Amino acid sequence: MSEKKHPATAKRRSEARKKGQIFKSQEIISSFMLLTAVAVLKFWLPVMLERMAGLFPYVLNLSFEWTESSVASLMVNLLWIGIQIVGPILAAALVVALAANYLQVGILFTFEPLQPQISRLSPIGGAKRMFGVKAWVELAKSMTKVILIGYFLYASVRDRLQIYPALQQLDLGQGAVFLGQAVLELGWKISISFFGLAILDYFYQRWDHEKQLRMSHEELKQEFKQTEGNPEIKREIKRKQRALALSRMMQDMKKADVVVTNPTHYAVALRYDLKVQSAPYVVAKGQDEIALRMRELAKEYGLVIMENRPLARALYAQVEIGQGIPEELYKAVAEVLAFVYRLKKRKRA
Repeated sequence: MSEKKHPATAKRRSEARKKGQIFKSQEIISSFMLLTAVAVLKFWLPVMLERMAGLFPYVLNLSFEWTESSVASLMVNLLWIGIQIVGPILAAALVVALAANYLQVGILFTFEPLQPQISRLSPIGGAKRMFGVKAWVELAKSMTKVILIGYFLYASVRDRLQIYPALQQLDLGQGAVFLGQAVLELGWKISISFFGLAILDYFYQRWDHEKQLRMSHEELKQEFKQTEGNPEIKREIKRKQRALALSRMMQDMKKADVVVTNPTHYAVALRYDLKVQSAPYVVAKGQDEIALRMRELAKEYGLVIMENRPLARALYAQVEIGQGIPEELYKAVAEVLAFVYRLKKRKRA
C-alpha cells in the first residue's frame, strides 16, 4: 500500500467527524478546569472557611434522638452545606470544561465510537495501542504531572518548614487561613505548569490527528471517482448525450428551408419563420461525417441543398443551433432563401 502523505480532503474530514474521529486535547480541558477552580477558590476561600468554621459547632453540638429519620435529615443538611461550600467551584469548572470542549469540537452527536469494532479484538492491534507512540506519550504526560506535583509540593513544604512549628500557637481560624494560602499558592503553580503541558499536548494532538487523516494517492483517486464520478462512466454519459442531441438535431432538419454546404466539410440547415424569430435561424449544423449525414437526410426530406462555401463556413463558425444569423450575413442568407422560394414556386407551378 502506498504511503499516506497527502493532506486530508474536506470529504475525508467530514466522514471522520461523523465517526467521532475529532481533534481534541483533553489536557486543555483539564488545565482550564484546574485554573478555573483555583481562581474561584481564591475569592471563595474566605466564605468556605467561614462556613466550615460554622459547620463544626453544628455537628459537635447536635443533641437529638438518633433515629433513622433524624440521621437522614442530618445527612441531607450536611450534604446541602457541602454543596454550598464547593458548589460554586464545581459549577465554574463545569462551565469552563463545556466551553473548552465546544471551542475545540463544536456541537457533535454521534454513537459511532460506541459501536463494537472487530479490529479492536486483534492482538496485534492491541499490542500497537499498548506500545505505540500514543501510549508512550500518555505515559510521559502522566509521569510529568507526577514530577511537577511532587516538586511543587516539596518546594511548598521546604519554603515553610520553619513556620510550621509556630502553627501550634495559632487558633483554628488563623491556621486554616495560613494553610489555605499555602494550598492556593501550590494550586496556582501546579495549574499553570499543567496549562503549559496542555499547550504542548494541543499541538501534539493536532499533529497526530492530521497524521491519522492523511490519504494515499490511491485513496485520493478513489474519492475523486466517488465525488466526481468514474471518468469512463462520465465519458459514456457524454457520448450518449451527444448522440441524443445529434438525433434530435437530425429530426429538426425536417423544419429547415435550405441546407447550405461547403460542399462536404460543412453543412448548415436554415429556417425562416417569423413566428419563431425575426431573422433566419440555424436548425442544425455539422462538420465532416455529420455534414455528410445532413446532406443525405436533406435529400431524404426533400430539402434544397445549396453549395456556398464562404456562407457555410461563416454560419458554422458564428452561429449556434437555435440562434438567429448575425446582421452581416443577412444579405447572403436572403439571396439563398430567395432562390429557394423561387425554386419551390416553380415546382408548385
